[in-house]
Amino acid sequence: MIHQNLGLEVRKKRKPHDLTEAQKKQRYERGKLFFSYLGPFKVRHIFTMDETWISLDDCNVDTDQFWTDESAEIPEEWKKKTTKEWPKKVMIAIGICWFGMSRAYVVNGSAKVTAQYFVDEILSKVIHEDIPRLYGNSAKDVIFHMDSAPSHTANLTMQHLKDHCVKYIPKEIWMANSPELAPLDYGINGNLKKILSERKATTIKGLISVIKTFCESYDIAEIRSTLSSWQGRVQTMLDRHGGHVEVE
Repeated sequence: MIHQNLGLEVRKKRKPHDLTEAQKKQRYERGKLFFSYLGPFKVRHIFTMDETWISLDDCNVDTDQFWTDESAEIPEEWKKKTTKEWPKKVMIAIGICWFGMSRAYVVNGSAKVTAQYFVDEILSKVIHEDIPRLYGNSAKDVIFHMDSAPSHTANLTMQHLKDHCVKYIPKEIWMANSPELAPLDYGINGNLKKILSERKATTIKGLISVIKTFCESYDIAEIRSTLSSWQGRVQTMLDRHGGHVEVE
């Protein structure tokens, strides 16, 4: 009700990770080269993907705030936020582009995401299924982008892209330590966890079902808005010589 009356929304501020001078320098030097791949029309050819952990604790989330006044007697349970140790969780891989989102790839709970696993279970399916579905006859024009995770930068992964004639942004200019410059991190993953916080999933199977539904019905306008802001974010980082984009 208070949100409706005042037209306000409560949001938690994110604390950016600390950057060393060496990390800032790397972001700046790589960012100058990476910037050439971005732009109002260039970004439409980029398919960017990443993995993220999702836990059952992301569902049915207790709020960090409660409303009261000075005269009210506050129950003790209102003042506490419950936490669980070792929450059940699942790793998913998703990709986005101007024309939509890939399917959600669920990593086998007992699997380690090695380069071989990534190529066999995720990358090959993205190349042969998702990209053709999203781009149609323009699939050959797609430029692949990932972060610097070991399974992404491995020679096996790079060779697989070459063997299947997939263009990609060279790993040497991917900006490490830069979640605020990765569309899935600064845009999509946060929305996924917000949606999950309103769901009632209590099992991993139920959680996976919610995630898959999320990917199948995600608003393409939000994806395009997220991608359209990419160039500006990188420019802000460059203006700050490698410093954070999201600062007070």
